[in-house]
Amino acid sequence: MRDLSTDAYAVLIIGIVLVLFAFGIAGQGDYEEAVLQQDIYCEFVELWEKTDGQDGHPDFRGVYDETCVA
Repeated sequence: MRDLSTDAYAVLIIGIVLVLFAFGIAGQGDYEEAVLQQDIYCEFVELWEKTDGQDGHPDFRGVYDETCVA
């Protein structure tokens, strides 16, 4: 088998680093979106409770007391 040159290893390492960096950026965006969605969910459950069910929505996930109440 033919050995890879130093340049080939450098390109391979840089490629791996770039792929990991891209996954990191995408993962951070997913996390921020999940946090935003959770905040919106909490706001709507609070609105449901404050308006006696006229606006918002009930705690259909059953997580309000765990995740929304600080």
